[in-house]
Amino acid sequence: MKKELKPYIALCDAIGKLFYPNVEVVMHDLTTKTLVHIVNAFSKRRMGDTMLSDIKDITALKEDWVGPYDKINYDGKRLRAVSIILRDTHNVPIGMICINYNTEAIESLFESLKGFLHVDTSSPKPPVLFSQSWREHTDETIEKYLNTKNISLSGLSSEDKKELVLFLNSEGIFAIRNAVAYLCTVLNVSRATIYNWLKTIRS
Repeated sequence: MKKELKPYIALCDAIGKLFYPNVEVVMHDLTTKTLVHIVNAFSKRRMGDTMLSDIKDITALKEDWVGPYDKINYDGKRLRAVSIILRDTHNVPIGMICINYNTEAIESLFESLKGFLHVDTSSPKPPVLFSQSWREHTDETIEKYLNTKNISLSGLSSEDKKELVLFLNSEGIFAIRNAVAYLCTVLNVSRATIYNWLKTIRS
């Protein structure tokens, strides 16, 4: 190993330690085109192995790094990789560090999360009458009314509240058990007031 590459050993070890066991870090000496250091070896490569890629003209390397790119391990597992070119004080490429990330674990987790979080939008929502989120549905309906009027709940006048109650009735909210009691709290009015407003359209 060229002496200029030795300081990078600690870097390779640190990356391998941080992402153990899913990351393999390989360092090549571009002068001898051999593998001179490896951490978390899962590719069956060993110290002294020749480089897998044949770089004809080392001085022609202009990039400082290449990737990320996909590759396949010997056992068929997918890897995500990046290669960093190491240069001497004269900017001549002398080494290369390849970081290979085994994506199998994260892909398995992703598939599990996809299944766990999947929502079947083709299935209809349960009727409001039987839904445990009837309060949420009521709040959303109130919000819809407030948005059309461009007004806040706290800014409703008595006449506005009456109009809101009639709107909620048209949306079927009062078919929900306990809706009246809930709206008394939300609108700060009595049951009698709500029933009187409803009488105007039911009489």
